[in-house]
Amino acid sequence: MKLLLEVLDGVYMAADNKQVTVLIGLDLSAAFDTVDHKILLQWLYSEFGVTDTPLSWLRSYLEGRTQFVKLGQHQSLVVGLDIGVPQGSVLGPPLFTVYCSPVTDLIALHNPTQVLRGQG
Repeated sequence: MKLLLEVLDGVYMAADNKQVTVLIGLDLSAAFDTVDHKILLQWLYSEFGVTDTPLSWLRSYLEGRTQFVKLGQHQSLVVGLDIGVPQGSVLGPPLFTVYCSPVTDLIALHNPTQVLRGQG
């Protein structure tokens, strides 16, 4: 509740000062499931300079993954995964951060005055 009040206070203060306010809310509950492997690997190569053996290791880590659902004695078909990073893995959070890094560039391009608040 305190965070909501702080955000509203910031919005009202900006309005009083004739400033435009943009509020962006992100639901990242299933975010790790949306990482496109091809885009991530290209971004690692072109923007972060990951090449050769480390890039091959990461490609090997991401590619060839499959999933299925099993309930009792019933099992779905096995499907290949071209998206998503393994949850609960050590590499999942940093790979997701790399994948999202263009967002910060896009925000910086428009040079907003920003107040970032998060739950703590």
